[in-house]
Amino acid sequence: MKKFFTLVAAALLSSGAFAQGEWQDLVVNGNMEGEQDPSWSSFWCHDWRQGVEFQEGTGQEYAAASDNATVDDPPRMFMGFAEIVEDPTTPGNHCARVVIRTKEEGHATGTYTFDEANGKPEWCEWDSQFFVYANETMPEGMEVRLTMRVRGEKAGNLQTQAHYTPGDYNHYQLFGDINYTTEWQRVQVSAKITSNHTQEANGKFFQAVAFNLSTMEDGNTVYFDDIKLEIREPKGPTEFEGWLNFLRKGTLTSDQIGNYTTFTGRNGIDNTDRPAEVVDDPVDGQPALTVKSIGWNTTVEQKTEVKDEDGNTVLDDDGNPTYEYETVDAWVNEETKDTLTSIDAWRTQFFVTIPHKFAEGEKLQLKMWARAEKPTHLSTQAHAMPGSYIFYQMLGDIELTDEWQEFDFEDLEVTSDQSGSGSFQTIAFNCNEDKEENTFYFRFDEFSANSADVTAEERVVGSETISLPVPEPDKADGMVASVDFTKLMNSLYATDLGNMLDDPHMLVLKDTKDEDVYSAAQSATSGFFLNEQGLFDENGKIIVEVSDKSTIDNVQFVITNEGDSFAGKTANTSFKFQYDGWFYKFNVSLVPEEVYAGIAEVKANKTNGVIYDLSGRQVKNVKKGLYILDGKKYFVK
Repeated sequence: MKKFFTLVAAALLSSGAFAQGEWQDLVVNGNMEGEQDPSWSSFWCHDWRQGVEFQEGTGQEYAAASDNATVDDPPRMFMGFAEIVEDPTTPGNHCARVVIRTKEEGHATGTYTFDEANGKPEWCEWDSQFFVYANETMPEGMEVRLTMRVRGEKAGNLQTQAHYTPGDYNHYQLFGDINYTTEWQRVQVSAKITSNHTQEANGKFFQAVAFNLSTMEDGNTVYFDDIKLEIREPKGPTEFEGWLNFLRKGTLTSDQIGNYTTFTGRNGIDNTDRPAEVVDDPVDGQPALTVKSIGWNTTVEQKTEVKDEDGNTVLDDDGNPTYEYETVDAWVNEETKDTLTSIDAWRTQFFVTIPHKFAEGEKLQLKMWARAEKPTHLSTQAHAMPGSYIFYQMLGDIELTDEWQEFDFEDLEVTSDQSGSGSFQTIAFNCNEDKEENTFYFRFDEFSANSADVTAEERVVGSETISLPVPEPDKADGMVASVDFTKLMNSLYATDLGNMLDDPHMLVLKDTKDEDVYSAAQSATSGFFLNEQGLFDENGKIIVEVSDKSTIDNVQFVITNEGDSFAGKTANTSFKFQYDGWFYKFNVSLVPEEVYAGIAEVKANKTNGVIYDLSGRQVKNVKKGLYILDGKKYFVK
């Protein structure tokens, strides 16, 4: 890559050793609020913004995406420090912004990202990239954890890779794919660094995480903030402690893992992944998960060019190509009229995903029931998340009949091929092996890992983030806010919230910098304790009071602001419960009204009863929104 990177990296290699068993953050200015050091930044990008001025010697430049440009002086790719901007949704907050061009723009200018695998320039996922450049190299065997907030102007997904330095590719897989939406989302992913990530090349070692952003052809702008890239030595080998089943309620488990649920289906007709459909099985009337495959439903005439023995096209007397015609089986989508003359086995798939990522040598167990309307067979694969293929073989082939059969896979050891450098957490079932229309039914009793290999974080399910208003400091009586626990309760198949608040239990409040505001552990010795009435401090003062738990979809809390603890900032609240031996977490972002509405702080003189909007215009007919009256902001609902 650049000499700039090589010199800086060499200077940082001797900066210190990793603390054993403790996370060490390897980035500078992760919250994007500090001054950018002209000689160093943890954040680099390859994007398509124009007009950037930069200093000589910093390694930044405008470069053609390939040497095959066909248009004079087309726009060049910017390669340099990531752009730090004010967050459009939260004025006053800063974040990194990466501009992604469209495929059409790439074609129009004649610049393409060069794909070495195919030996030609073409559209690639790495046409636009964002990089987190660590201030230490990351050795084999270490655990690495990435925490960040991300959003896009359009929803999309990104791929993660290991690089030596930004743009100096090492390995195609690190944390797997990450989905994002148009709203800020907090993402935390982790992996174990394998020999694939740390392979030495010309004295260079793995030091940068690359995000491939051009996974959609219509362009986008993506924002990043509050980034931590942490590393630690893993815990030592642990003896087998027993199986821990991630499918607490079997077929009915509805945990959300990233942007996926435990069970995901890809029906062959629309070829789109979505939460698997639950139906009453027509055989026994009991709940089952189902997907539907496609099969040949017509024939079409297919033509192919005639080739000679040297592979050249045979021409007719007029110099035109000659063709052979053949009638072949085909499938026609009755709604869209799309035609397929080839059906891949993975056209219809069923996925089961758990939070745990398996390293090579770890063991798993799977117990399931399955049947199909017509006898057939399935093949199985190892994936990271559903659709993120790792290895073609996982459980072997499974033969199905029209009657329910039990399949019990015991004590399976994960191979290096299946592990995918520690990213495997999904088993995929290919349901279109027979190229016939069919309906498949599944029930799952167990998907277990060795409990010694499972972290406390991986036990957390049913998480969701919602925004709520926070009382101003002068509102001593607190403010009532409602939290919808329906999703959490559904994932537990519980009906009584009170039963979830029995000891032991925890509630932790963190601000946007991940620093504790309040922390309640399993006893009052920590300074705070929680019972079914609410969260109390050591003096018995109510901090969060459960005011109404009559219905699980509208649990009300009285939130009392202690001094200026919450003034002007967001607090991320994690409600943690222990239920049936499992820990569950439900995240709530507590924010001031102006942040909730995406409005910056507005200063104004007293107005003597006159109401103004946030642009300073006098308002006579007040509607829903934020207004200024006597120098204070008011939110009209």
